[in-house]
Amino acid sequence: MNAIPSFAFGRNEPQVPVILSGMDRLGEKLGRRLRAIVEPIAGVRPLVEPQSAQVMEFARWAAEVPAFCSIGCYRVAPLKGQMLLRFDATLISTLVDCFYGGIGNRPMAERGEFTPTEERLIARLSDALMLRLVESWVDILPIEPALIVRETGVGFASAAASDEQMVLQRFTLTLTREQSWPVDLLFPLAALRGVEPLMGNRVHDDECQPDPLWQARIARRMRDIRLPARTVLARPNLSLSELMGLKVGDIIPVNIGRSLPLIVGDRVIAHGTVGEQDGRAAFQIEKLVQGPDQ
Repeated sequence: MNAIPSFAFGRNEPQVPVILSGMDRLGEKLGRRLRAIVEPIAGVRPLVEPQSAQVMEFARWAAEVPAFCSIGCYRVAPLKGQMLLRFDATLISTLVDCFYGGIGNRPMAERGEFTPTEERLIARLSDALMLRLVESWVDILPIEPALIVRETGVGFASAAASDEQMVLQRFTLTLTREQSWPVDLLFPLAALRGVEPLMGNRVHDDECQPDPLWQARIARRMRDIRLPARTVLARPNLSLSELMGLKVGDIIPVNIGRSLPLIVGDRVIAHGTVGEQDGRAAFQIEKLVQGPDQ
C-alpha cells in the first residue's frame, strides 16, 4: 500500500499568481529606488535587475545563502511574521572600498564579523531601503518596517520554520561585468495572502503617474474650445406626397413646445425657452440634463 504524504495547511500550497505578479510590479519600483541608494556610495551607476518573485521553502533559500552575510530581521506591520533582508559580505566590503576611493577589487580576508565601518554602511543601506519599501507599498497598504535584530548569517536568524513557504523578492546588483550580488527580501507567504485582494492592479508605476502641471495646461486649453450649440423650435411631420408638392408661398403649421432642447453635438444638455434680450433672440436655460454619462 502506498504511503500517504502528510499535508500541513498553509504550507506546500500552489503559487499564487496574483501575489507573485503584484510582487513583481513592486519589485520594478523598488529596483529603481535601490539603484538610487547605491549610486552615491559606489560612485558609479549600478545595474539593478529585479528577478521574478518565487515561492520556496525557507530551508531551500537558507541553503543558498553564504555562511557570512548580513541578515536583517524586520517586523512589517500590519503583515504577520518576519521579513528578512540579505546583503552579502562581499557586496558590503566592495561598497566600503568604493566609498573611500577604491575600485572595489580589494580582496576580503576570511572572517566572521563586520567592521564598524561596514556595520554603519549596512545600517545606512537597510534604513534607506526600508524607506523606499514603504514608498513602493503605499498604493497597496501602508506598512511600518521595524528592525528586530541584525545577524551575521542565516543560521542566527531563526525567522521561520525550515519548511515554511516564503516569497523571495531578489534584486541582482551589478557594479562591473565581473561584480554581481543578490539583494534579497524574504516574506512569509502566509503574510502576503492576507493582502492578496489588494495585489491585483493597485501597484502604479512611478513613470506613469499623472503630471499635475500638464493636466492644468490641458484643462486651460480645453476651456477655450468652442462647440456649436443649437436648439430646435419645432419638428413638423410631412408625408412624402406633401413634401413633393411643396412650392414657394406654402405655409407649414408648427407647434412650438414650451420646453425646447439645447443640443451640443448630438447630445441634449439642457431644456429651456426662446425669448428676447437686448434686441436679440436668446435661449434661457430652465433645466440641465443629468445622466450617468454627463
